[in-house]
Amino acid sequence: MTGLYDYAVRMRRYFHENPELSFREHRTAERIERELSSMGLRPVRVAGTGVYADIEGELPGRTVAIRADMDALPVHEDTGLPFSSRNEGVMHACGHDAHMAIALAVARSFAGDRHFRGRVRVFFQPAEESPPGGAVEMIRAGLLDGVDFVLGLHVMSRFPRGTVAVYPGPMMANADQFSVLVRGKGGHGSAPHETVDAIVVASYLVQALQTIVSRNVDPQAAAVVTVGTVRGGDRYNIIAEKVEMTGTVRTLDTGVRDMVRRRMGEVVSGVCRSFGAECSLDYQEGYPVLVNNPDVVRTVEEVASLILGRENVLHPPPDLGGEDFAYYLQRVPGAFFFLGVGNSEKGIVAPQHSAHYDLDEDALAYGIEILRGTALRLMGPQP
Repeated sequence: MTGLYDYAVRMRRYFHENPELSFREHRTAERIERELSSMGLRPVRVAGTGVYADIEGELPGRTVAIRADMDALPVHEDTGLPFSSRNEGVMHACGHDAHMAIALAVARSFAGDRHFRGRVRVFFQPAEESPPGGAVEMIRAGLLDGVDFVLGLHVMSRFPRGTVAVYPGPMMANADQFSVLVRGKGGHGSAPHETVDAIVVASYLVQALQTIVSRNVDPQAAAVVTVGTVRGGDRYNIIAEKVEMTGTVRTLDTGVRDMVRRRMGEVVSGVCRSFGAECSLDYQEGYPVLVNNPDVVRTVEEVASLILGRENVLHPPPDLGGEDFAYYLQRVPGAFFFLGVGNSEKGIVAPQHSAHYDLDEDALAYGIEILRGTALRLMGPQP
């Protein structure tokens, strides 16, 4: 395992130094292809910058796919790491560098010892960070053909190194976005009675939208309606004619999602009509809710417990972030879990998407072991 760990650290640092944005992961894909080829594998390019390779065991068995996402974020890195990003304004601030490194190490472990039952398909997906995302393109390219189970992980700095977090059923949210355009009637700030103030209308809308969660959603269910931007007005003494608002909706249940969307349309229409304004709502459904298969989760828990101890297998509430791994789970049973990479003693506490984001590389070994061990169990009884 020491050799695999050292390899994973080396690859993680290479990817961290050379981040690329969604669907632009060209050098990343080329490096992955070279690494897989050096293992004696035959990498296949799909979905533009996506890559996969199959590793056949000596005995027939089930096929397990292991996914790693590839893309970085438009973030100016401020970590001071000796292997900081060389691509100005682009950073692996969500840990996808670690995901690729772990997946390559798992591939190397299976490629170096074919004495197992089954087949492993390791695949590298572009554009997780940019909805509609790369998972749909990978599926269209036939990535899941012949696959019996699919596994994925995400490093998380909010969980300490030496832990994993996983649970059956809904684990991550429907992640939607919306925009509202408010059109009123502009005029001079001294004569509001002659206008329809779009800023006032938008202010009421922001408050009214919050009542959907507080008064229409069952308190036992999870839902978030967040207005993230409000833009309107050009000058201090001019009443704005137009305001644009954008935001996000997160839910863990499709029925709740549909109800929130319907109520948003009713609220926007009703508030605007009451002020004499014209409004339009554009609601875009994003990644669907990520639903883990209970049986596969149980296997992940068993393997992780052997490696980390049962007390370090955590079951926190579902996460309201979005993840396009959900599309794979709609088609094939599998599981997605969080790998703890935080370490307060080392000062590794910054959240994902932060310019200061880093991870405890010691955790990479745990990710390799858990994915490898889970895949072996899912492929069938091993020799």
